[in-house]
Amino acid sequence: MTKPRKPLTHYRALAVVAEHLGWDRCAAITDLSESMLRKMGDPETGREIKLRDAMRLEAVYRQDGGEGSPFFDCFAARLGVDTASADARSCVLKASSMVAKESGEAVAAALDAAGRGDHASKARALEEAKEGLAAMVALVRSLEAETAAA
Repeated sequence: MTKPRKPLTHYRALAVVAEHLGWDRCAAITDLSESMLRKMGDPETGREIKLRDAMRLEAVYRQDGGEGSPFFDCFAARLGVDTASADARSCVLKASSMVAKESGEAVAAALDAAGRGDHASKARALEEAKEGLAAMVALVRSLEAETAAA
C-alpha cells in the first residue's frame, strides 16, 4: 500500500514526479540508487532530497509533459512566496483551476469510498480531500495577494 504524503511537501512532490517518470528514471536522473531515492520519498525516514536533485527532476518532469511544478510549489509554500506575484490574475486563474480539479477528484473519491466502504478507498478519499484543501489554500493566498496589490 502506498504511504500517504502530505500535500506541498518534498515527499509528495517526489511521489508525483516518480509516478509520472518512474522510480528507475528518477534514479538515473539524480545518479542515486532507486532504493535511496525511495527512502528520500518516505516521510518516515526523515531523509530529504537535495535541491540540485529536485531541480533536475522538476526540469525533466516538465519537459516530459508533467502537470504543474511539484517541487517548485513545495519550496514556494515553505518560503511563503507567491509563485506568480508578477501576474496575480494568472495565479488566481491557475489556482482556481487547481481547486476545481482537486476538489472534483476529492468528491469523486469520496463518492467511491461511500459506495465501497473499504479502507483503501477511504484512505484515497482522505488524500484527495487533503489535496483539494491544499489547492483551496493556494487559491486563498492568491486572492489575498491580488487584493493586497489592488
